Amino acid sequence: MSKRKILILMSIALAVTAYAVFDSIGRPAGEERQALDLAMIYSEVVPDFGATTETIGFFTDRVKRHPQDVVSLTMLGQRYINQARETGDVAGYQRAEAALLNGLGLLPAYAPAEARLASVYYAQHRFAEALELAEQVYERDPEGTAGLATIGDSHLALGNYTEAREAYRQLLRKGSTAPLLARIAQLDYLEGKTESALKLMERAAVEGLKSSPSRENVAWYLTRLGDLYFNAGRIDEAWRHYDAASRVFNNYYLTLAGKGKVRAAQGRYDEAIALYERAAAVVPQPVTLAALGDLYAKIGDGAQAQVEYDTVEFIAGLAVINEQVYNRTLVLFYADHDIKTEKALELARKELSGRKDIYGYDALAWALFRNDKMEEAAEAITRAMALGTQDANLYFHSGMIHNGLGNTGLAREHLRHALELNPGFSVLNADVARATLEHIEGQALGISAKASTP
Repeated sequence: MSKRKILILMSIALAVTAYAVFDSIGRPAGEERQALDLAMIYSEVVPDFGATTETIGFFTDRVKRHPQDVVSLTMLGQRYINQARETGDVAGYQRAEAALLNGLGLLPAYAPAEARLASVYYAQHRFAEALELAEQVYERDPEGTAGLATIGDSHLALGNYTEAREAYRQLLRKGSTAPLLARIAQLDYLEGKTESALKLMERAAVEGLKSSPSRENVAWYLTRLGDLYFNAGRIDEAWRHYDAASRVFNNYYLTLAGKGKVRAAQGRYDEAIALYERAAAVVPQPVTLAALGDLYAKIGDGAQAQVEYDTVEFIAGLAVINEQVYNRTLVLFYADHDIKTEKALELARKELSGRKDIYGYDALAWALFRNDKMEEAAEAITRAMALGTQDANLYFHSGMIHNGLGNTGLAREHLRHALELNPGFSVLNADVARATLEHIEGQALGISAKASTP
């Protein structure tokens, strides 16, 4: 028996043992076992099934030896998708696309390849193409779930929230899985149902911990749960879930950035910088570099902050796919730092032309604000907040815009709410929110004092 087969059999045996451990744990009557409890067990007993690069090499060799092997091409595409997810390197999606298109050239309408290709289009922010292809997959195989899942995801990204909810409802009839629970949690969060979102994501993480052999996949659920806790201002809970994700999948760039975000919110800037530096070393994503630059600026290192800021633009414009994926990040970066404001507005309008979700309207509103187009900014931010999303960034933008319009009552209400949701929502903007709120309240007190003077 070959060494590879022996390793596979050992992994299967270990996995079976691990899941038996989970089954033996049980759960308290009427309660979900918390994800944090299972994460510790998962990290100790579930085997690592091997590096993605190794499986990419395996399927690459198979394709070289059997160039007509459509199944191996499809599996190679999936491994490239996994690599992109694990490392954050969006070029992995291009490699996945090439492998899948190669397979479909040999066997058109091969559903597994088409379903994966639709998910690649989605990851590349080619949402309309993802939706069109996913609908074709679902039409040919209405009993399948992959096509329907990407239909829901694409509608969600495009801002078609009713259609997304319906797609997820149809999926729910086929079974309550971890990926589906996470999708519904995201939609609930957007609709302002934060507590429901937290409960659903907790369930998704628990199900993922009990059933998924992919460490990255499990870490994603835990990290996303940490994100929701952070957005809700529950910083300690956010840290615990990020930390659990780190135990499951070491050096995960999303988790490192999440932990950096928590330490920044706690004012532990040196630790935050170290964590963001580690995340940027895995993959220099613009949002990570921008946060890192803000932290350096916060501690008075303007030269290093500028290095990070310069790299944001370099990475965002490095390739066409980077421009697709990071376009909105660049809009917010320009607007946050009040630079290249005309370019920010141009990018925001372009982005919104094909993707009318709430965060597209938010980015447009913030770019309009920086261009002193306050009436248009107010209209855009109203649309951004239409679902009732409890996001401190949205309330901060709204407060600043209404302050610019002279609507100080609403500005004060929204800035207060932003800081109540999460006092450390942004290294840069939380301070701006506090200073603006103090100014508004100081003016109000001054007016009140004058009015009471005989």
